[in-house]
Amino acid sequence: MDKNRIFVSFSIFIFLLAVGGIGYFLLNQTSEKSAFIKLLVGNQIFEVEIADEPLEHSRGLSGRANLPENQGMFFIFPDLANRTFWMSGMKFSLDIIWIKDDQVVGMAENLPPAASGDPIFYSSSGAVNKVLEINAGLVKKLGLKIGDKVLLY
Repeated sequence: MDKNRIFVSFSIFIFLLAVGGIGYFLLNQTSEKSAFIKLLVGNQIFEVEIADEPLEHSRGLSGRANLPENQGMFFIFPDLANRTFWMSGMKFSLDIIWIKDDQVVGMAENLPPAASGDPIFYSSSGAVNKVLEINAGLVKKLGLKIGDKVLLY
């Protein structure tokens, strides 16, 4: 009887230790990468998630149900190049703002998610090293324009 009680207690201890370890691991996966940083575009402030790794570039906002109005995803690339984005796995429409260094150089507005499994591609008209994705219609609503300065802080 005492051996059974010890075995059960030990089993519960191991189970709780494993659950705690998994919880700790999951909590530490939400590093500063998931934190929002402020981005000034013209005179508008957005809270953005930074995407500066190839996997983050590829995933983007795919699979999310929505995006709060004042939030976005800010893609940072190591070099200037023509960039192509796709709407694969998107569930809502976007505006894309193409940025060279710290200035808006182009925009693609009201881009719908793909109606079927086939992705829709959108490309910058020139070399850029940053891209901002925000909810569709915000470029017009907020009066964002080519030439606006962009500042991350």
